[in-house]
Amino acid sequence: MAATTTRFDLKDRSVLITGANRGLGAALCKTILQYSPKIIHAGYRTALGDFEDPCISWRQLDIQDAASVAATVASIKELDVLVNNAGILIPTTTDLAQEMSNLEAMMDMHLLSPLKLIDALLPTLRASSQPMVVNMISMAAFASVPGCEGYCTSKAALHAATQGLRLKHPEIQCIGVYPGPTATDMTAGSIAPLADAMDSAVTIVTGMRDGKTAIFPDEAALAVESLVGAGVATLEQQFTNLLSD
Repeated sequence: MAATTTRFDLKDRSVLITGANRGLGAALCKTILQYSPKIIHAGYRTALGDFEDPCISWRQLDIQDAASVAATVASIKELDVLVNNAGILIPTTTDLAQEMSNLEAMMDMHLLSPLKLIDALLPTLRASSQPMVVNMISMAAFASVPGCEGYCTSKAALHAATQGLRLKHPEIQCIGVYPGPTATDMTAGSIAPLADAMDSAVTIVTGMRDGKTAIFPDEAALAVESLVGAGVATLEQQFTNLLSD
């Protein structure tokens, strides 16, 4: 999880962002536009975003639907950056059967579907001179939040999978982003202090351009990084070297 020294220029790049119509996805679209990308493929499931730009190509994309994924992959001829941002939050319930169903839905949305999308886009990404995958995880990947245990479990799985992607695809810059509670539709009604989505997006894009592999984009996330960041980075490196010793 340590930073690298490789700089990344977003100018003239092709970018795909899932869940780009609102929240952090929309904020990332608007921020990346400032760096003159070639095109942003802005994915949405049911409704387009409320903003337009000549560089934005809105694409109906349900990452949990194989046909939708296949159609999108077939239509994208070049890609430099994939941002797996689409997500859901289903609060914990006391109904055990419903809780298991909710967990399966969140594991599919946050782990299995992003991994399948990455696999489908690998040939296109590998054709890039500097391919990048950005997984929007959560600071809750490191410890469960009461009332959101299933969500935290799915994000912890995506965190582990992102570490695995770095091992399997060393030619691709694989970035984990760990936001704290952020002011989006998903957190409506939350009593927790909420980070501003645009402020977080600026920090995330800066981290992408600086070549970081782990980005903690707000005050709450930075507090988590101070507790776990260096330790996780050290452990990841130790495990990387484990079989080579």
